[in-house]
Amino acid sequence: MTENNNTAAESILIDFDSIRPAFAATGGLMLSQVVEVTGVGSSTIQNWIKRGWIPSPIDKKYGERQVARILIVDMLRKSMQLENIIKLMTCVNGDVEDQSDDIIKDADLYNYIYRIIRRMNPVELFTINELDGIIDDEIRDYSGPSDNYTGMVGDSRKRLHDALRIIIITYMSSELRKRAESELANM
Repeated sequence: MTENNNTAAESILIDFDSIRPAFAATGGLMLSQVVEVTGVGSSTIQNWIKRGWIPSPIDKKYGERQVARILIVDMLRKSMQLENIIKLMTCVNGDVEDQSDDIIKDADLYNYIYRIIRRMNPVELFTINELDGIIDDEIRDYSGPSDNYTGMVGDSRKRLHDALRIIIITYMSSELRKRAESELANM
């Protein structure tokens, strides 16, 4: 494993902390801004909201929660069925509209994903032990769900770890698939 690689995959990922000031300054993003930031079409975003996969915007403004969830779902849909993505996200954060059952904020989950992927080379094979070590290192300071959390407190750290493992493996498989397609095109 190499750390802080400059890979093509990194250029696709968004450092969520770099867009956080926009939420504070504007009280949220309009749909056209979300489309620009995420690269996901407006009809797709609206469909995901209608299906209950993304929290509804408040006064037509999208907050960190919605944008982070859109980024996560979009990242995973290249290699995982949408129904499985939603099942995974439900394991982590329960009902999409109810924050009291969340073990972690969606924006914080996205930041963990971002930092773990930045530490890995997406086209280099890795062992599960190596991945688990990186995940454990990244979530070392995770203190668990907020005080208003009503879910299964005892297993929140394990659920977060397992979800991150699945997310990273799915992301890496997508990157490997793109690499294989590129190499095939160059044959």
